[in-house]
Amino acid sequence: MKRSSIFWFLCLATVVTVLASCQTAQPPTPAPVDTRPQDETAVRAAAQDWGKAVEDKNLDQTLSYYADDAWVYPQNAPIAKTADQRRSVWAAFFATPGASDMEGNIERIEVARSGDLAVEYDTFAMTMNDKKGKPITETEKSLVTWKKQADGKWKVIADIWNTNK
Repeated sequence: MKRSSIFWFLCLATVVTVLASCQTAQPPTPAPVDTRPQDETAVRAAAQDWGKAVEDKNLDQTLSYYADDAWVYPQNAPIAKTADQRRSVWAAFFATPGASDMEGNIERIEVARSGDLAVEYDTFAMTMNDKKGKPITETEKSLVTWKKQADGKWKVIADIWNTNK
């Protein structure tokens, strides 16, 4: 090999080595923070507060837990897809003769890994009057889907319940 060829080869090798060493290493991407335990606690607290509003028959407070686009699936009735329809469902429920003594349990809350959706599984018992006016207790179950809003609050986007009959 000629001396000038060796010289240019060494120059090129040096430039490549220098350029390679100038590149900065990308920092590793941090693992996403798992917020599910905190989200579960937040959803549980919201669900308990919502339950208190229902027990108190506070219509406006009860409705405040729904997202604007929530759907409610009451038993033996059409789906309530609008704010007015949701209001009608709950107003009728609160006006049910003898409706009292609701006692429920949150059986489980499962939060999506993404941290933006949660599902609440419940069982509850409710006393109300039958068609003859006699108090009866019905056992029921419900499934509630919560969605984290832009402000970080959790709101209900789907709510369904039915009896164990």
